[in-house]
Amino acid sequence: MESNSYKNYNNNSRNNYKDNNEDYNCQKKSFYNELIEYSKNGRYPLHMPGHKRNERLFDGIDPYKVDITEIDGFDNLHNPKGIILDAMKNASDFFETDRTWFLVNGSSCGILAAISAVTNIGDKIIIGRNCHKAVYNCAKLRNLDVEYVYPSYIAKYGINGGYNKGEIENILKKNRDVKAVVLTSPTYDGIVSDIEEIARVVHKYNTVLIVDEAHGAHFGISEKLPVPAYKLGADLVIESTHKTLPAMTQTALLHLKSDRIDAGKVQEMLSIYETSSPSYVLMCSIDKCIREIQKNGQQRYDELLNVINKIRKNVNKCKYISIPCEELKNQNNVFDVDVTKLIINVNNSGITGKQLGDILRYKYNIEVEMDSLKYVLGITTICDDYKELERLAEALKEIDKSLEEKQNENISVELLKNKRMYSIYETDLKEKNTVNLFDSKDCISGEFVFLYPPGIPLVVPGEVITEELLEQIKVYLEANMNISGLKDNSNKTIEVVK
Repeated sequence: MESNSYKNYNNNSRNNYKDNNEDYNCQKKSFYNELIEYSKNGRYPLHMPGHKRNERLFDGIDPYKVDITEIDGFDNLHNPKGIILDAMKNASDFFETDRTWFLVNGSSCGILAAISAVTNIGDKIIIGRNCHKAVYNCAKLRNLDVEYVYPSYIAKYGINGGYNKGEIENILKKNRDVKAVVLTSPTYDGIVSDIEEIARVVHKYNTVLIVDEAHGAHFGISEKLPVPAYKLGADLVIESTHKTLPAMTQTALLHLKSDRIDAGKVQEMLSIYETSSPSYVLMCSIDKCIREIQKNGQQRYDELLNVINKIRKNVNKCKYISIPCEELKNQNNVFDVDVTKLIINVNNSGITGKQLGDILRYKYNIEVEMDSLKYVLGITTICDDYKELERLAEALKEIDKSLEEKQNENISVELLKNKRMYSIYETDLKEKNTVNLFDSKDCISGEFVFLYPPGIPLVVPGEVITEELLEQIKVYLEANMNISGLKDNSNKTIEVVK
């Protein structure tokens, strides 16, 4: 049943920002004031950053008081010899890596540096098609020849599964000149691939494995969580401390655990991609976060996982709403699942994930990480208020009682295998026309089209635009999901190769 009240939440209970850019600019709102007002509205963050806006993490200190530059005695991130080097060595010792670098430009910076450190211009790499746009940006900058490996697709929930090691090996057999394999594990939804077996395959063909583990910085802190990729054979691993740990936005780590890669080359590439004015506030946030989890991490994660398990069991008694976890394993190439991610499924309930997100937002004052077609995604961390998580469970049970069984439209959001005509770099050099997006069938795309979050491309420059692709984009737009990447922010036109 899609009641009028649900439609009202979806259509009328929006924020007050104007769609018209000109009207919005005329308002001249203060960004700072808007953030302060938002912080007072009581909306509970079931989303990143992992600190969940917990003021005690900075001990009540005004961040302006510790926002300095490379003054005497406070080291230099790009040539660390003192306290920054000590902090990174402490992190490396804790995570049991060969080297760990602090990143203040997010995991995107680490991805760019990692790929660039192991490739030359024009080299060939394999990437997971569901990789973050930073991987594609590096392919463009380095003029890389890309081969794709596609994750499995879990149709019931509309999410990506894991990678098949056999498919990766088949690509490696046909392409002996591959310099690196770049994969995402866990996915945005917490799906973990069999990295240990994949690493064995990759190393068998004398190449390196880079894992975007941005959503798995908390892995390994508790034995009840998945094992981090750098302990399973991955050579370079990128993690976002700000996503799932108590650290500030933009903070991340780059781990090296390999004798196949020159650490000096990684450092060189970081000096290119990372700001020359790194924030001391962000760096100390990383250090403080790591010292906190060194001291209390296992205990606090065990507590969190106990709460989450109770909530999952409680919600899974509902008739229509569920939070899958263990049942996802051992099929669709899913090796493990991050239990701290809440995939709140509403398939065949008569409402979409987007509508559920609006109900939670406007009726229950809970902000989720992402609204999708068949589910909403919630991120939990050790900084969560357990009473608020229990309130979420009660809200879901109450919503469930108002639903009636209704077969949702069978729409596949599986990643499409578009025909590639040119590389991303080649496409960038070609002349282009601008056409109506929905008149672009059979044209060669000159732009990326991303579903954001999490930033996975639906089409890559140089690929043929198909009717199936346009239908997918239409479905996302009609569901008010965020399509980005086009120069035309209204998503009405697209650049195509002449």
